[in-house]
Amino acid sequence: MKQIRPRACRPGAAAALITACIFAASPALADSIEIVGDGSNSTEGLGSFSGLLSYEADPFATIGLLTVELTNTTAPDVGGYITGFLFNIASTDADASATLLGDPPPTHPFEQCTGNGLNGEPYGNPFDSGAALGGEFLGGGDPTGGIAVGETGVFAFEVQADDAADLTALNFLEGGPYDFNFLVRFRGFANEGSDKVPAVVVPLPAPMLMGGAGLLGVFVAARRRRGLLKTTG
Repeated sequence: MKQIRPRACRPGAAAALITACIFAASPALADSIEIVGDGSNSTEGLGSFSGLLSYEADPFATIGLLTVELTNTTAPDVGGYITGFLFNIASTDADASATLLGDPPPTHPFEQCTGNGLNGEPYGNPFDSGAALGGEFLGGGDPTGGIAVGETGVFAFEVQADDAADLTALNFLEGGPYDFNFLVRFRGFANEGSDKVPAVVVPLPAPMLMGGAGLLGVFVAARRRRGLLKTTG
């Protein structure tokens, strides 16, 4: 009986197979950052919010998914509704865009901001994208359709950019053309006023910062000790 010997796998074919398996198994790149309203830099010092920006994209993709979660943390006696938000995309692609998705549906009746609805003055004009009641960041009619005190709104955007795979959640908060690149709009306060509040990353607690500095000191000391041993050994 003739014995059939297995054919040797060509190096090039093996490498191609391994590469294909790696890409097939590669999960979407995803990260999140916590944000909070910077009341000291808001227009009126009335509104308050916390939130989460989450972003994910497959490796080498030109489309990503941005999820924006905003919670209205304004004091109940002040009242007020979140009626819109704007953001920029810190991308190398000048044509980068973000489109509000209907699936999953927004938790509140916000519409895509376009045209003059992207006016975020006095912080900048125009912004790249955003959502608001009536699609108007500075208007939008009755504010009670917005995010009330204690409520959380969730909105998903399809991001299109040549470097979508390289973006992170921070690229929708920092690195844009203005000092503040993510804005939240409040209207319908008890005094019938309004507010525009920029977002910043939630700062690390002081103990964590000190711990990081301590670890760095230990690392540097260890390097110095190793260098000393090499010199005297």
